Amino acid sequence: MDVTKLAFNEFVGLKFSDNSDYLLMLENKPEYSNHLNTVHASAQFALAEATSGHFLFREFSELNDVIPVVRKVELKYRKQATGKIFSTARFIDTSKTEIIKSLNEKGRVLLSVEVSLFDAENTLVMQSVFEWFISVTR
Repeated sequence: MDVTKLAFNEFVGLKFSDNSDYLLMLENKPEYSNHLNTVHASAQFALAEATSGHFLFREFSELNDVIPVVRKVELKYRKQATGKIFSTARFIDTSKTEIIKSLNEKGRVLLSVEVSLFDAENTLVMQSVFEWFISVTR
């Protein structure tokens, strides 16, 4: 699935990163500004949420019979973000092998994806953890 083609993400303007070190990005646009002339918290959240979903779809592209649903999110804004914003993601406290094993044995799994956002100077501006519940639809 191409998360940039989801209606909301398209509306917001999320794109695949033009920097190979990152997954997705938000361009430097005035529409993303807040009252401090920095990137609005909700724009950053939209990027982080889409990144966590994109990461899951990329890691499990071979699975067609699963339904992922966000269950809980924790985040911390670390620095004021300005300009173009980029994202990365990784699993926390588990591996792809363990996740596949749980899906095969139980038909479901609870997992966490850490998403980090960086500005163009590679400064960490936001960190989040998305807890996903994934079930098999067989």
